[in-house]
Amino acid sequence: MPKFLNVANKLLSLRGAITLSDEYDQPVFEAKGEFAFLSPTWRLYTGSTQVASIRKRIWAWSRTWDIESVLGDFVIKRKLWTWSPQFRVMGSRFDGAAMSGGLFDLNAEIEVKGKLIAKVRGKILTLRDRHTVELLDQSDEAVLFTAIAMVVMQLDRRASSGGGDGGGGGD
Repeated sequence: MPKFLNVANKLLSLRGAITLSDEYDQPVFEAKGEFAFLSPTWRLYTGSTQVASIRKRIWAWSRTWDIESVLGDFVIKRKLWTWSPQFRVMGSRFDGAAMSGGLFDLNAEIEVKGKLIAKVRGKILTLRDRHTVELLDQSDEAVLFTAIAMVVMQLDRRASSGGGDGGGGGD
């Protein structure tokens, strides 16, 4: 099990893609977006096996993503009226989990039931979004949940910067 995940948006990807690799730069997960007008579905794979799908709700007061995964179905919702990005999980065994980011989205923490499971550090001055995730809980479920959370945070960042919800266009 990796101790770190490196998260990178693929450059010049028409549908959108996010790669999560281990500390040796070997792919662990890959998220692929579909080309859709309103609300693309993102699929998270480990190798050729799909382990989750992520879909942004179109009609919601705050940004909300519906997750279907091998961990169960749950919702990740961004809190309204906060200076820095904050997310809450509703449903599955991760109910109540929290993700909170820094003011400029470079750093974040992922917490489940009061226990910190991952620390995220963004890299400044790169051509594409790059983050290093330190996995404090290396269980298979925690690693998968962290990967899902990282994809949602990347999609949220794209939406915040005017890039839509990441279904099309290059990175």
